[in-house]
Amino acid sequence: MTFFIILLIVFLLVGICEQIYFFKKILGAVKYFGSGLSKRNVRLISAGIFVLTFVPVCFAFVKWFIIELHIAFFLLMIDLAAFIAKKTNMNYLNRRFQKFLRIAYRTGAAAFLLTFAIVCYGKYNMYHIVRTDYDVTVNKSLSHDYRVALVADLHYGVSIDAQQLQNVADSIEASSPDFVVLCGDIVDESTTAEGIDEAFSILGNIDTKLGVYYVYGNHDKSRYRSIDTVTGDNVDMQLVNAITENGITILEDRCVLLNDDMILVGRSDKMYRAENGKSINQILTDADKNRAIIVADHQPNDYDALNSAGCDLVMSGHTHGGQIFPFGIFSELLKANDMTYGFKKLGNLNAVVTSGIAGWGFDLRTEHHSEYVLINIKGIKR
Repeated sequence: MTFFIILLIVFLLVGICEQIYFFKKILGAVKYFGSGLSKRNVRLISAGIFVLTFVPVCFAFVKWFIIELHIAFFLLMIDLAAFIAKKTNMNYLNRRFQKFLRIAYRTGAAAFLLTFAIVCYGKYNMYHIVRTDYDVTVNKSLSHDYRVALVADLHYGVSIDAQQLQNVADSIEASSPDFVVLCGDIVDESTTAEGIDEAFSILGNIDTKLGVYYVYGNHDKSRYRSIDTVTGDNVDMQLVNAITENGITILEDRCVLLNDDMILVGRSDKMYRAENGKSINQILTDADKNRAIIVADHQPNDYDALNSAGCDLVMSGHTHGGQIFPFGIFSELLKANDMTYGFKKLGNLNAVVTSGIAGWGFDLRTEHHSEYVLINIKGIKR
């Protein structure tokens, strides 16, 4: 929670500074184009342009704010480049090229073009879903190697539609996974009632040897919705029904034995674990720790406790790999999670964090790609 408070304060401070800076740049551009205008008219026109850009921030805050933030960032970088150029000898540049650079600088055209390119990349990166593979070795006996498909952070309805999700499900099925883990935030507060049924119908019908399993994320149960606009029924019950009626097993602070070979543990989400959640040791009280212990936990945290409890693999999502640059870097610096993306080993514990198959809030992704993950688990042969 401390991380989110710090992040909110940073957003507010950055937002205020960005708006002041943005207004000054608009003022400079209007002065450049309207050299014959009075100071009063320059200010009025600048104020009008500023309002037209600021109003969308108020009504479509996240996406428009991100776009404005990128524009401000590139304007700042161009200002820095102009300052350096001013302090150095630029006579070697062709005069026409100097004039072009001056126009691009004064009007902010370069910043807008760069932002447009970033937004186009972010759109492509969100909708272009790739497969990521990891090979994991556990120091436990297994009758054979296993393959698990990991899907997280679909946030169904933000970007991906039914046909795209079906294509992903077909690709996962073609890889012949032993089981599938849906690691939270498959739906969120913006998903419609029809969307909830649609998403779990597609994912629940993936053909596997050992089944499809589900752990809750921090968004699934519409905890961030002040008023239920999805359905007149209880949101939690609708979600549970959509999951279980499609043959998906919910694991919330409990475990199941798979093929007499490994124990699959599903944990409640960290944000709400303090209410009635269990520690990993409580969940594993009656478990045979000589078997491989695989943990699905939406948020990548508690690694030291998992390692101490004898767990062999933990799979998570939640971070989106940052989704929008540089949020992933902030997350790493503030230690919001034990890991933001990828694979690492802590003692005997192997940890995998996926960037997710889509994103939250808006359909832009300028950090890690959209992905589903296949993990090949190898052990000591019996």
